[in-house]
Amino acid sequence: MRAILHGTAESGLAALPAALLAAGIEPTHTPPAEILINLSPDADRAIASAEKFADAMPPDQEALVVNILHAYSPADWQGARAASILWAFTRHAALHWAPRRIRVNAIGLADSPTLPTQPPEASGHAAGPAPAAPASLADIACTILAMCRLPSMTGQLIRLGKP
Repeated sequence: MRAILHGTAESGLAALPAALLAAGIEPTHTPPAEILINLSPDADRAIASAEKFADAMPPDQEALVVNILHAYSPADWQGARAASILWAFTRHAALHWAPRRIRVNAIGLADSPTLPTQPPEASGHAAGPAPAAPASLADIACTILAMCRLPSMTGQLIRLGKP
């Protein structure tokens, strides 16, 4: 099984490839042969990457696309728009590509992951007595692993982190 990371990871997502390896993403009895993990917050680029990935898949090969829906503040209209477009694409592509054995799911981040060396403000929240806890990289990696191991899961959004 091979995982392809598309896009430039920002902040805490920069460590996601190492977290996936640490989570032990290994083939199971029904592993997808190819995985595309869309890290790009740009919906148009993420969609184009997924379409290119799907077009390259042989008809008898199972594949998985995981779209990461980035966290955004309520005032960030562009971020909300990009996440909404990518979520709509996830549902549409899951239905459209299901006959080709290409599954499409999404992970919605309530907050951007931070590295242990980053202050809490780096996740997009002001420091305070009870800041929201972003999803850990281990949470993200385990969610991707679950998506790999559940061949019936497609068209789903898993939200991680406290809203």
